[in-house]
Amino acid sequence: MKPAPLISREKVSPQKLIHLLLIEDEEAHAELVRRALQGQAMPVDLTVVRTLREAREYLNCTLPDLVITDIRLPDGNGIELLSPGISDFSFPVIVMTSYGDEKMAVEAMKAGALDYVVKSEATLNDIPHVAERTLRQWHEITGRKRAEKELRIHAKQLVVLSHLSHQVLSGIGIDALMREATHLITQTLKTIKCVKILELLPDRQTLLLRAATGKWSSQVGQTTSLTHSNPLITHVLVSGERVFVEDLHTDERFHSSWLAEHYGHSGVALPLSSPDRCLGVLWASSDKPWVITNNDISFLESAGNTLAVAIERKETEARMRKLQNDLLQASQFSALGELGSTLAHEVNQPITAIINYIRACQQMIIAGKGQVTQTICELMDKTVTEAERAASIIHHLREFARTGKLHRTLEALNAVVYDASRLALGETTESDIKVNFEFSSQLPLVSIDKIQIQQVVFNLVRNAVEALAETEKKFITIKTISTQNHAVEVQIQDTGPGISSPLNDKIFKRRFSTKNEGMGMGLSISHSIITAHQGDLWVSDTPGGGATFHFTLPLSEIQPTHQETNN
Repeated sequence: MKPAPLISREKVSPQKLIHLLLIEDEEAHAELVRRALQGQAMPVDLTVVRTLREAREYLNCTLPDLVITDIRLPDGNGIELLSPGISDFSFPVIVMTSYGDEKMAVEAMKAGALDYVVKSEATLNDIPHVAERTLRQWHEITGRKRAEKELRIHAKQLVVLSHLSHQVLSGIGIDALMREATHLITQTLKTIKCVKILELLPDRQTLLLRAATGKWSSQVGQTTSLTHSNPLITHVLVSGERVFVEDLHTDERFHSSWLAEHYGHSGVALPLSSPDRCLGVLWASSDKPWVITNNDISFLESAGNTLAVAIERKETEARMRKLQNDLLQASQFSALGELGSTLAHEVNQPITAIINYIRACQQMIIAGKGQVTQTICELMDKTVTEAERAASIIHHLREFARTGKLHRTLEALNAVVYDASRLALGETTESDIKVNFEFSSQLPLVSIDKIQIQQVVFNLVRNAVEALAETEKKFITIKTISTQNHAVEVQIQDTGPGISSPLNDKIFKRRFSTKNEGMGMGLSISHSIITAHQGDLWVSDTPGGGATFHFTLPLSEIQPTHQETNN
């Protein structure tokens, strides 16, 4: 018999070939297998090699559908093909053994072989049926493993989506959320090398890179004009449609050469949409061909929807803060206007009377009539009386505006301060402001007008936030403490530029402001509220730089008695 070549390939059928690698050093046995396969309807592309070295060379270049190997080979043991990393999730293995090697064949089965054949003319002739049975079994095994793998991936995706949703509900800052989202998406979809989140700013003409992984991470925070953005991103923003590009080198829709140079091989861009408009784009790309699955798309779309909710919430809260500031400013103008109108109305009559009396005195002096001195004295007395009345009116109006009528209730001061502070702070996390609350746990209840004290805390905390706008060191500390003077004290401390000493007494005066657009009402109103509570409001320097505003609330005559507490 003519010896077979070192490596031979024989195509049994041109249709749907089964690529089979046979490792057998005995030509007679190889020939029996070859003949058995030729006599079957199952199309087989057969490759025969004699040694483990030749088998490894083949496997380095080609992935067969099935491997049949003799256990004893000239340069080793066929079981070595079952070592981890060679056949796992790649191809099934059938081992062949001579008589007396059956125990070794069982060991091969334990190592991962799906079947074994004890060599004989009959069993070698039956190889096609063994191969067909093994392929069916392998198909079931790989299908089950594939399903288990997809289930694990899907479960991991659900965990990530649940975590992102929880972060949105917890109120985490938008920048921190976006950074975490890009990191989690990259970890979850292993194919991805780069993730970018671009937010379309309210002007609808500027894109902000909120977060990114890969080589784009160094550009986070930069903005780009929409007209200069890459065409793929622009298309998604305008159309609101998801776009997947399988090969950025060949796709001609979006200037593929530029995209391939910057983004790799494959990519997908999804709109971050609210019900009425597009808020940004989520972009994910891979350096390798990406066979994107429905699970991948569903995961990215769900993540994008969560991020869109966060962006929309941020914009809504920003609008609410602006509206609140506008309303507060309007109420301050209204209060000032009302006070001015009342003052003008009430003081008008005594001022008019004073003017008339003085003019009468002038006319009498000029005319030089009798008893001028006595009349002038009487008129002057009346002038003094009217002036005193005007002063009294002004004093009472000022006291009314300063103190008003307090609606006192017993309150936990820590809760009052915390709620007002959170309202004033808004989303300071995206401005890198670090906020620290240091609340005393031993504070008694205080009898206060809750709304007015919250207004004071709101004004002071908002001033602290504004003071940090141009500083690199951004810290705010909010404290509550008990003092030795039977009072409680609240401190709002910042690390801003501070307040110069000459201004310490002026900043609480009405209409005085250190801001270009300030009204000079906030600190004045706050001072009036604290004074009406029989407390004090003052400012001091923060150690290391900055300003600390303090206010106290006395505890005398506002604590419930032991009997009242028990009742």
